[in-house]
Amino acid sequence: MALNLTDQIAVIRSATMQARCSSAVAKYATYLLGGTPTDPQLAWAREAIRTPATVGEQVSWYLLSEPNFLTDGSGITDGQLQGAVEAAINNYFIAGE
Repeated sequence: MALNLTDQIAVIRSATMQARCSSAVAKYATYLLGGTPTDPQLAWAREAIRTPATVGEQVSWYLLSEPNFLTDGSGITDGQLQGAVEAAINNYFIAGE
């Protein structure tokens, strides 16, 4: 059953979801830093690895457009969450620079 707006916000703001988003941010930042990132990717990854909780909180709001989150809320799988976080980062944080 899809979450209503109040429940969506409650799940996003929960300590568990914030920790999961921060972890997904740190994982992606580490991945980028270990490869051959573009200059915008490198700048983003360096900042994200220094402050994953802050960046995770910023990215978490983009889950409001993620169908798996809207349907499952905190039941979104780790793989689905990682994909949603990486898509948000690429589309709104790195591409927007």
